[in-house]
Amino acid sequence: MRLTDCLAEARAWLDFKAGSKAEALAALSRLAAEARGLSQAEVLAVLTAREEFGSTGFGGVAMPHGRLPGLTSPLLALALAPEGVEFDSLDGRPVRLLALVLTGADGQEHLQLLARLGVLFKSPETVSEILAARTSAEALTLLARY
Repeated sequence: MRLTDCLAEARAWLDFKAGSKAEALAALSRLAAEARGLSQAEVLAVLTAREEFGSTGFGGVAMPHGRLPGLTSPLLALALAPEGVEFDSLDGRPVRLLALVLTGADGQEHLQLLARLGVLFKSPETVSEILAARTSAEALTLLARY
């Protein structure tokens, strides 16, 4: 499975703005709920519960994620925040790139997506390229390489 199999243009959000981690999670939850007809409250609860274990933000990137039983296919939403979002990151830095990952009950699929994104976002050059995207289509084209 390629990353773009889970990501439609409507779920690549350029110029993302949020004043806090809570606002970012709420906005991403809303986006996911609208994309798949999910309950925003349920998505937010799953993301918030995961973040309580420890922040998924590090190195200017955050990967909030969770599993929703009943979700039939993975959902990936990308948000580019040029101004940064205070995300209680492990390194204290604001995040500029957020990748929301939601999967069904299949833990293997969940871990595979997270691992793939982790490798992708480990490269500062790749992160910079994605952040420089001027359109959702351009951001998706960059992800399509992976």
